[in-house]
Amino acid sequence: MTFMDPVATLVDDFKIAGGLVVDRRAAPVKNSMHAYVPQTAVPFTVNPVAAHNVTGRDLDFLPEADRNTETVQFYARDGSFPGGVARGWKISDDGFDADVVHYNGRIFRVVQVRNFSVQGRVWCAIGQLMEPQVSG
Repeated sequence: MTFMDPVATLVDDFKIAGGLVVDRRAAPVKNSMHAYVPQTAVPFTVNPVAAHNVTGRDLDFLPEADRNTETVQFYARDGSFPGGVARGWKISDDGFDADVVHYNGRIFRVVQVRNFSVQGRVWCAIGQLMEPQVSG
């Protein structure tokens, strides 16, 4: 038994019914005018997945300026990600933009990822609420 096995069972015990929709984009590309153009988002469902508000030590690891934004932690197992999709959460590196998670009718951008897949088959992501786009 590894230290993350209890967390892996919690993903199943507290899973969100139906899972969560995640939008993933490849990194922006330069067009002929040398401007970066975002790629099309590819939606998929992560299931099973559990979520809770970030508190305590995990909140301390965020930059101080980001601590006033609603922040949620998402837990998923290796098998939670559908076939054909790179498993695990993505942040804005490795040729990807950050994953965008749709949770409780709101949109969260993944800002931090912890890969515990070897220790207990769990991927942990911290997502911050994205400000709604308001047209003036």
